[in-house]
Amino acid sequence: MPVYEFTMVLDRDLSDDDYDRLFEAGLDDCSPGSENGHGYIAVTREAPRLLDAIVSAVHDTVRAGLRPVAIEEEDLLTLGQIAERSGRTHESVRLLAAGRRGPGGFPAAVGAGNASLYSWAAVSDWFAEKLGVVVQPHDANARLLAAASHILRARALAPTEDLALLASA
Repeated sequence: MPVYEFTMVLDRDLSDDDYDRLFEAGLDDCSPGSENGHGYIAVTREAPRLLDAIVSAVHDTVRAGLRPVAIEEEDLLTLGQIAERSGRTHESVRLLAAGRRGPGGFPAAVGAGNASLYSWAAVSDWFAEKLGVVVQPHDANARLLAAASHILRARALAPTEDLALLASA
C-alpha cells in the first residue's frame, strides 16, 4: 500500500498532554511539533489513496481534541509569485490576469485588491490549456492537498451547517 506524506497545521500550539492524546488517537505515524505559536503534525500515512490518508488523519486529529486548519502547501500565490514560477514578468502576468493580454479566462483571484491570491493549481492548468505552456505541472496529489487545505481553512472560518448549505448551492 502506498505511503503519503503531508503536514497539517493546527489552530494552536501543542501542550505536553496533546502529544499523548495524538498518539492515543491513532496518530502514531506522525511527528507533531510547534512553531511560531501553531502546532503541526507531519503525517506519514499508509493508505489506498491520498484522500483516505488525509481524511483519516483529520478524523484522528479531531478525536485527539485538536483542530486542523490547513495542510501546508503552496497553492495560493500572488501575481508576482506566479510570474516567478512561470518565468514571465510581473507585468505580463498582471495583464493576463486582467484580460488585457492573451486568450482571456485567467482564473479568478481568491481575494480582492493588491493582496489578491490565485490558485496555482488553476493557473498552471490555464497556462497549459490556453497558452500551451507547461509550468511546474500540478499533479493530482498536489491538487488534492490544495483542495483539502482550502476546505480545512473554510471549516475554521464558518460553522459546519453554513458550509453544508453553501456546498449544496
